[in-house]
Amino acid sequence: MYELQFFATDDADWAQRVDLIDDTTNQPLDTAGVLFELEVSDHAARRLFATTADGSIAIPETGTIQWRFTTAQLGALDIRNTYKVGCRMTNGTGTTQLFTGTLAFVGGGFGR
Repeated sequence: MYELQFFATDDADWAQRVDLIDDTTNQPLDTAGVLFELEVSDHAARRLFATTADGSIAIPETGTIQWRFTTAQLGALDIRNTYKVGCRMTNGTGTTQLFTGTLAFVGGGFGR
């Protein structure tokens, strides 16, 4: 599991791409048929959620996941706060936490 830091602003979509490497083979992680889930939360309250089950997390190529939250969706967050981020995957062998981290959410400076 890894600890990552993310940053987003209130005046742009938060689009992120993460390359996943298999620790055993040092090759891109086999993402075929895997359920990925990403949650952004604070004080145990879910603020944002994305999953491959509904297409809000995409797998553009083997070993890569990506997501996009629109500025409207980011309206669920408060400026100048830092949120917890967690991402897990579920495949035929169980559920694994891929990474945890933080999302710093700041004002983007466009007059909001």
